[in-house]
Amino acid sequence: MLDTGLTNYQAGVRHDLIAADDIQDVWRGHIAEQVVAQELLTLNDKVSQRRKFWIKESSSAKVDFVITLDSRLIPIEVKNGRNSHLRSLHSFIDQSPIDIGVRVWSGPYSVDDVTTTHGKKSFKLINLPFYLVGSLPAVLKSEF
Repeated sequence: MLDTGLTNYQAGVRHDLIAADDIQDVWRGHIAEQVVAQELLTLNDKVSQRRKFWIKESSSAKVDFVITLDSRLIPIEVKNGRNSHLRSLHSFIDQSPIDIGVRVWSGPYSVDDVTTTHGKKSFKLINLPFYLVGSLPAVLKSEF
């Protein structure tokens, strides 16, 4: 779907959304990924663009989105408030030459220096609130 409102309507969760304290509870975080996917599509005017993601073979590790900015790969994980683990992002960074990652979440904006779970590598983690996804290129360029 091209619109989260239409997605919610089609799925028949209108009443659940109205009663929910947090809309992410209704979709267990999936609607958050839909919102971020739509925002990422608006950052580029190429009609043929596709959203990219990463899956580690023989594992359950998955990074929600991978974008390219100034010839750099940027992994993006979308997390709801209760599940903020970043094991897949850490795995991606351990296996790549990149030194920056993004977590889109409902928390405040911050930038942290993080060491991957296995201690292989240090990287910069940008914690980006949902409302700033449209400003992602500017945020990333300020951190390069």
